[in-house]
Amino acid sequence: MKTNIPERIAALREAMKQQKVDAYIIPSSDPHLSEYPADRWKSREWISGFTGSAGTIVVTADKAGLWTDSRYFLQAASQLEGSGIELYKLALPETPSITEFLLHELHTGQAVGLDGQTYSAAEASALANKLSRKEIKLDTSADLIEGIWKARPAVPGNPISEMPEALSGASVHEKLDLINNQLRSEGADCLILAALDEIAWTFNIRGTDVTYNPVVVSYAFVSEDESVLFIKPEKLTAEITEHLKKEGVTLAEYSMIQRYLSRLPENSRVFVDMNKTNVSLYDAIPGSCTIVEGISPANHLKSIKNETEIK
Repeated sequence: MKTNIPERIAALREAMKQQKVDAYIIPSSDPHLSEYPADRWKSREWISGFTGSAGTIVVTADKAGLWTDSRYFLQAASQLEGSGIELYKLALPETPSITEFLLHELHTGQAVGLDGQTYSAAEASALANKLSRKEIKLDTSADLIEGIWKARPAVPGNPISEMPEALSGASVHEKLDLINNQLRSEGADCLILAALDEIAWTFNIRGTDVTYNPVVVSYAFVSEDESVLFIKPEKLTAEITEHLKKEGVTLAEYSMIQRYLSRLPENSRVFVDMNKTNVSLYDAIPGSCTIVEGISPANHLKSIKNETEIK
């Protein structure tokens, strides 16, 4: 793989020119901000050859660096050898943070790019604020990897399974009621779910989309009026489709989530966990809506085990 890395970095730099960004950030996460992503979103690994579970790549016109922690210093040094990518060892006093690096390398009027699907709304906001001190813009609109990774894996389409109520201790309908009760108490009327563990818990589904993680690549929207699971249709069996519909769940294509959010009624009060919602989803919410920030109700609820789960 190493022999291809300089070519991939060169292709990325050409894409950066087309997008008019002067630095590009590639984190390890996916659109669901997972610690362990499915193969499609292993962009940092593909562009660098570094296979550790944590790390971020930053590429400028003349520099490329990988920031990773002490678990991976030896591995990263070995895997980056000959790639033209410099290792930045996190938490050492001489190592600049990614933001410090960008502020040092870039000039007023330049731009930093990233795929907004792989960055949380909270992190993107913090980064944009810091870059603005030097009048450097943040462009979260482009997945530059898509155009250069020719053999990029598809979004997983593995079939899902049902977590039966005999094991979960609560039906999907009951869990949706619990979530909506918490939303009301927070002054919100709807919720975006992007974290895969929260979706798996809420809808009593399990999958094999991510190695060693029983989750299903999907998004969800929960409200009193409608609860929608955004998922690739080929993942659903006829039995699970029928079961979810009986539980009051509407099914929609995985890729339709942003369009759905963009059509939310005016003055909707949307609950958003800023640390678990990517910035592309956040930006899709109409400006007429009110954002209610906090920790996702699904996250709170699934942390409290019912009698069946305890047993």
